[in-house]
Amino acid sequence: MREDLLNELTAEYEEQRARNDREENARRDRIRRDFPDIEKLVLEREGLVFGTIRKILDGNAGAENLTEKMQALNTEIGNMLLEKGLPADYLSPVYKCIKCRDTGYTGNPVREPCDCLKRAYQQKLRDLIGLGRNAEETFETYNAKIIPEVPAGDTGITQRELSEIARTYCEKWADSYPDIQNRDMLLTGPSGLGKSFLMHAMAARLIERGINVLMISAYSFLQMARKSYFEAEDGVKELMQVPVLMLDDLGSEPLMQNITVEQLFHLVNERQRRGLSTVISTNLTLPELKDRYTERIVSRLNDPKNCQIIVLEGRDLRKAAR
Repeated sequence: MREDLLNELTAEYEEQRARNDREENARRDRIRRDFPDIEKLVLEREGLVFGTIRKILDGNAGAENLTEKMQALNTEIGNMLLEKGLPADYLSPVYKCIKCRDTGYTGNPVREPCDCLKRAYQQKLRDLIGLGRNAEETFETYNAKIIPEVPAGDTGITQRELSEIARTYCEKWADSYPDIQNRDMLLTGPSGLGKSFLMHAMAARLIERGINVLMISAYSFLQMARKSYFEAEDGVKELMQVPVLMLDDLGSEPLMQNITVEQLFHLVNERQRRGLSTVISTNLTLPELKDRYTERIVSRLNDPKNCQIIVLEGRDLRKAAR
């Protein structure tokens, strides 16, 4: 898990526990103020517990009939709360997550992240990489019926068939990672054929599996690279470390001399050297990528041992839907 997101979640869980304490105190104050008959029973229950503990510590009587007595008091308090129009558990500890008691972790002595913490982390990661705006773009919502059954270039199959082949490969890749044959992927084809949809679906599936993903646009990468070059900021450090990096819309960013190509080569080459996965989408063909970014970059992306190239062809789905 990313340390920065975990730090945010730790602070949020601490604040949740503080809210729980304030709510519990407010409820108890209300009982003291408005329902003295219930307060009397609550004090009796507390006295029973602490009195029993004192006796045990003093070596006197044990906890004879403590369970039965406590159960009887709890039942009586619960019934009286209901009579006053309050929930029977109104004076119970307040937790958003009963399982971890809003600590984010379960287990003792070995602590494991609670399911609620995992879900919260996944949501933060989704928001961070922009999936919050594209929550509907998942493999589950993929709809082949909106894709035209027209010839897909010179492939000999239809656009729909080609898209479904791409979807199947991308889903299998996301489900199998890191046990995959090709660590990198290049999604290429004209605008409006679903490349970004497939990237979003892959990212969503990887996050569900607890895998760290970072998705940025090619323009955002250029801005980070520019700052790294001119201002000596190490903004690309995270891009070099995240297990799966998704670089969207390569080719849409402006070319900056001695920056764009050099930084892109360094990014792709270094991530391949470290055995990390990079998924790139672009509207450019391989020859166009070579003209724009040079042979040495394209050779890294056109290596069948490292990178799977998926080519989409056909009609713009956004125009077809109008």
